[in-house]
Amino acid sequence: MKIEIADYCIRCGICEDLYPDLFQRNYQEHCMDVLYDKIPEHLWARAKQSAEDCAVAAIRIVE
Repeated sequence: MKIEIADYCIRCGICEDLYPDLFQRNYQEHCMDVLYDKIPEHLWARAKQSAEDCAVAAIRIVE
């Protein structure tokens, strides 16, 4: 399972605030980074919830 963030992400930071174990703000490139290339199994539920909590539906789960 992977997480992708769409280009239309507004970088509001909700994902980082709620899921700091999955996301981190990248100030140099002005984007949000996913901390894993492949999400560890113990974080799958949190990854799926992050997609639901995204303010603009920019987080996508790819299985």
